[in-house]
Amino acid sequence: MSVTDDPRQKQLKKFEKLPEEWRQSQLGAKTQEVYETITKVAIATVQLDLAKELDADLASLKEQVKTANEPYSEGRKTNNLKIQFLVDNLKSRGENVPDIECFLSAAAKKLLEQQD
Repeated sequence: MSVTDDPRQKQLKKFEKLPEEWRQSQLGAKTQEVYETITKVAIATVQLDLAKELDADLASLKEQVKTANEPYSEGRKTNNLKIQFLVDNLKSRGENVPDIECFLSAAAKKLLEQQD
């Protein structure tokens, strides 16, 4: 097993994103102090979540993205429904038909080949 496959090593690697000084102070803290820090960080996390929910600018941007995405998501839903209908039609004729993902994968490959 390589170091990159070791889950503990991956976890320790992630912790490198935290400031070294903070990590060292937490390693030297008493157990009760660590619990207090966990509580403070948890409270800060909940406060961030609440601020995010109450952020009018973010809500506006989310709505803009949702509106801008509608033609794409509706088009995709319609196209998937068409493929499902056609697959069902072929299956009713006794054909052994792959699932939608196979058709989409083949279509993506075809598009990539056309671009080359």
